[in-house]
Amino acid sequence: MWQEISYWGKKLAQNNLVASRFGNISVRTEKGLMIKKTGVFLDEIEGPEDVIEVSIASSRIPPEASSETTSHQAIYLATDARAIIHAHPQFAIIESLLCESEIRPLDSEGLPFLNTIPIVDGESGSKELYDALTGIFASHKVKGVVNRGHGSFAIGPDLRDCFNTTAMIEHSSKIKYFYDLAKR
Repeated sequence: MWQEISYWGKKLAQNNLVASRFGNISVRTEKGLMIKKTGVFLDEIEGPEDVIEVSIASSRIPPEASSETTSHQAIYLATDARAIIHAHPQFAIIESLLCESEIRPLDSEGLPFLNTIPIVDGESGSKELYDALTGIFASHKVKGVVNRGHGSFAIGPDLRDCFNTTAMIEHSSKIKYFYDLAKR
């Protein structure tokens, strides 16, 4: 399972969807969830020592687990997601600061695939954030959300689907950003 997390971590870095050691990947397991450890670069996950398995329902989070573990737990509890990618796509972050409550794709790929991209508020790892994320994911049937000024969260049946959603969020945000800039 760590190999799959490693593969998609490298893909996120290669596609400039994360920078440095930021971003998280998790998958649902029989016992809970497996997530990247804090401080580990997504493109440097080399073995099982770089990930940790955590109970979905436990309030005791090991200190080496990602700072976003509580958000991942809450999303898994509220949805049937099997995988989550939290990335830091630059144009999606910019658009989250420019738009009020959602990013509306303008491109022919993003509009039918994403429809709209909700924007939620809340500090990284906070109860406000995971309440906002679970509310949106559970009630709106969306696959991707952007945390204002912070990054994207994508859920799906597998990491491939989450990666695709993350890439589409960034693609549509980039097109929207340059379109709006050209209109000025």
